[in-house]
Amino acid sequence: MRRITVFLIVFLFLPQNVFASGWGQLNSPTTNTLLGTDSYGSTIFAIGKVGTVLYSSNKGLSWSAGTGNTSYDLSDVAAISDTKAVAVGAHSTIIRTTDGGKNWSVISPTLTTSAQSSYGLRAVTMASSSIGFAVGEYGLTLKTTDGGASWKEITNPTGTSSYHLNDVVSTSTSKVWIAAESGHLYASTDGGSTWTSETSGTSQHLVTVSFADSSHGFASGENRTFLRTTNGGSTWSAVSISNLPSTETIDDISFLNDEDGILSSTTGYLLQTNDAGTTWSTVSSSGSPVLVDLNYVSASERWGVGDNGAIYRYDSASPTKPTNFDVSGENDAVNDSTPSFTWTASSDSETAINYYSFKMDSGSSVNIGNTTATTYTTTLTNGSHTAYLYAVDRGANTSSTASLTFTVDADSSSNHAPTVEKLSPRTAIKNETVTFTALVSDEGSVDDCDLYVDGTNTKNMTLKGDIAFTTQSFSSTGSHALYARCTDDDGNKTSGDSVTVKISKTSSYASAGDLIKIGCSGDVEVNDPCTAVYYYGVDGKRHAFPNEAIYKSWYSDFDDLVILSSSAMGDISLGDNVIYRPGTQLVKFLGSTVYAIGYGGVLQPIANEEIATAIFGSHWASSIQTISDVFFGDYRIGSTIESSSGFSPSAVKSASTSINQTL
Repeated sequence: MRRITVFLIVFLFLPQNVFASGWGQLNSPTTNTLLGTDSYGSTIFAIGKVGTVLYSSNKGLSWSAGTGNTSYDLSDVAAISDTKAVAVGAHSTIIRTTDGGKNWSVISPTLTTSAQSSYGLRAVTMASSSIGFAVGEYGLTLKTTDGGASWKEITNPTGTSSYHLNDVVSTSTSKVWIAAESGHLYASTDGGSTWTSETSGTSQHLVTVSFADSSHGFASGENRTFLRTTNGGSTWSAVSISNLPSTETIDDISFLNDEDGILSSTTGYLLQTNDAGTTWSTVSSSGSPVLVDLNYVSASERWGVGDNGAIYRYDSASPTKPTNFDVSGENDAVNDSTPSFTWTASSDSETAINYYSFKMDSGSSVNIGNTTATTYTTTLTNGSHTAYLYAVDRGANTSSTASLTFTVDADSSSNHAPTVEKLSPRTAIKNETVTFTALVSDEGSVDDCDLYVDGTNTKNMTLKGDIAFTTQSFSSTGSHALYARCTDDDGNKTSGDSVTVKISKTSSYASAGDLIKIGCSGDVEVNDPCTAVYYYGVDGKRHAFPNEAIYKSWYSDFDDLVILSSSAMGDISLGDNVIYRPGTQLVKFLGSTVYAIGYGGVLQPIANEEIATAIFGSHWASSIQTISDVFFGDYRIGSTIESSSGFSPSAVKSASTSINQTL
């Protein structure tokens, strides 16, 4: 339910962790510790430190941060409907939502003394849509009769201000129980007008109380104290929990009925019982994460929230089987002995896909991560092979296995000729050396390439990976026809398409909208300044491309490069960096916020995963480009995308035809 001890949280939240026995972690929009959760239908609420309020409208598949309008720690939350809930916390804070958790308003309770405004409220329960109770420090007890819109102080069960009240639960609008310090349990049968002190048989602080029905109840607290009653609280008996260390405090208990329950403790134990607590099985031992609050909704739906924003759910459903499992090439004659595979992602109705497991023939299954493509790197022999693939969700449930039988027919003495692309750039400066490059590929390997100028083999080219390059200079202005001709390891030859290269005077200049660079001399390294390409803007400045991906969002090749002399380039001042073409890319920086790039290059935060999926498809997360914070200043922040109709990538891209529009 709620932790009484206060301490500093400094651990990093890892959303892909898997608990045990079906419990899987969901993505959380916060790293603040969560102290309470409750649900109504498909809506889940969670609250915590520094006024954190989270909500999910789809059974926890995606979560969003609401606006709580408080910075005080919140200790507990009670759902009233799928749109309404109340939460309580430090300094007698009460907040209420009527829109499913998006926005919360602060409610000021009616108190007897001004000092009570500093008392912390530790728990809240709603007995009906209108009547509810909240309890806290120094015996403070409140009641609402209008669905949480207003709260008034009622009779203090302790009769003094000696004890803190830690938890409250009700089974009707009249029957209420409270757990307190020093083993105190209080009950009311008239909706809080009068209270009786029940004999608990312990002096340990009681942290939480839970009733499955009017007769069967449970209470727990410090030093692994666990109590139960079968007669509505008239008598309580202690039950020993050997799974827990003797000094362990039970943070919360939650029972689905009078038999089935779960509990969590302060060092990370999670236990479950199906015999009313007589025996317990260990789901997770001491460690991270620590689940502070639990909610046992049904046999297949159990929730836990806690340290570092952790949100866990018991996942009882298997993910769907991967579909469209395919191998590159023709299945009956795959000519690659290390083939690549693709598939359509599986889905999971309760948590999320954690990873895919891949196996070839009778080999071992291998975790290949959460992806929809893989390359088998062990060389396969010619002949028939079968690949197997299944998905594993965050609760460790596995999908049905997809299989694919294919035939490898890889011939090292292939007669296929190499592929040679056009040379670039298409301009050069008279008497200045320029480096010409061409992309090359082959089923085997490319062994040799030559540069042809006006039909004459001029010089041999250097091969590096899939690039052939060499330097060349021209002693006069005009135009020349250039192409590359390459030979593979089987002696097959291919000539690339000829391109026309214009040679300009040394006093050449660029026009606004040109791609510009200086010429390179000799065999240069990839990071040599002469390899840098700039966009010449209408502002008269040159604008750098921070990386290749940004360049490719605007251009598919380097065909239109204008080569400038070093002195001409030096006369052009450096402007802002070029950014991704609007509408083409999802990006993020150091934080967890994901942005779409809107008109003019404005960053627009995406409100939640549901909206991202609706706009960009189910694979949106795998396409996010992480940008160094160094380049954050290249962009401006715009409005948040709050709905699937709030952003059209194709429309934004179509309207963004020039880099000048983003400068």
